[in-house]
Amino acid sequence: MIWFIVGFLAALGVGLTMMLRSHKPIKEIGLFVTLSCFGCIVWISIFVHHKINPLRWLGWLLDRAGL
Repeated sequence: MIWFIVGFLAALGVGLTMMLRSHKPIKEIGLFVTLSCFGCIVWISIFVHHKINPLRWLGWLLDRAGL
């Protein structure tokens, strides 16, 4: 599981770097980070055999962001 977290952080860093260099809006970067973290939470919940359904959290986030 440690390699998954290391790989996730590396991919997140590369993605953020590319988005910042292309001058994406802050809302888009925030949404990218949030969705990535939700994906990471779901995968970690699968690894520890404790299912989490983040769709309710995601719906609340999208409503707050106005998307």
